[in-house]
Amino acid sequence: MSVLLRILMLVGAVSLLIFMLKRIRQSKLKIEYAVFWIVFSAVLVFMGLFPYVFYMISDLIGFQSPINMIYLVIIFILIVKLFLTSLQISQLENKIDNLVQKIAIENRLSEERKEPEETEAEK
Repeated sequence: MSVLLRILMLVGAVSLLIFMLKRIRQSKLKIEYAVFWIVFSAVLVFMGLFPYVFYMISDLIGFQSPINMIYLVIIFILIVKLFLTSLQISQLENKIDNLVQKIAIENRLSEERKEPEETEAEK
């Protein structure tokens, strides 16, 4: 891995870490979601500091170049994260639909209760 690539990886990882910590402090990101990104940036820092570990792993697995393995691992991790986020969004949309339906039913029932009272008051 070239020195330039290692420096770029370190700068990117540290920037991501600083950005995540800043968002947590501003209460714009929950800690449980930020843990993934902090761990992800820590792995990138580890890759930048100790690239020879990934040289050995890529040789064991049979990759021609360690950077190909790194790209593959990063893409795989991000696809899994995207899938888990999609699951969470789907669950939240289902909860919203259920809440909207419950509110609509409650509003309809309260309107039906008011209508008989109004007709009795008119008599």
